[in-house]
Amino acid sequence: MPVYRTGPGASSASHTLRKATRGSPASDRRTNRYACRQWTLCLYKDPEGNECLEQIDCGTVPEHFRNKHGIPEKGREVELVCAWQSCGRRVTRHNYNRHIRECHLKHDRVVGHANQPVIRLGG
Repeated sequence: MPVYRTGPGASSASHTLRKATRGSPASDRRTNRYACRQWTLCLYKDPEGNECLEQIDCGTVPEHFRNKHGIPEKGREVELVCAWQSCGRRVTRHNYNRHIRECHLKHDRVVGHANQPVIRLGG
């Protein structure tokens, strides 16, 4: 049975989590959560209608869309239209990476990709 401590000397969850992530680079956290390596070509279209065609996977989505397509330069609640080939769905900026992973890379939040083992953090 778990032991819960309260009062002086007890760590709050936020304090504990802050310490856990302080020294780890973003790429390590990304790799742990999205360890799948199912590459696909990015079919995001630029304003001229040309597809990007760079290789991406679930772990590289945030960096790719930040650096190549400028997605995080927008406010968190800004509504975007997905420019992926034949999509056009309206998505808020803070849900954009999830939209790309789930709709275009076929990554389920619970099971990952159907043909790959699930990697769960924290046992």
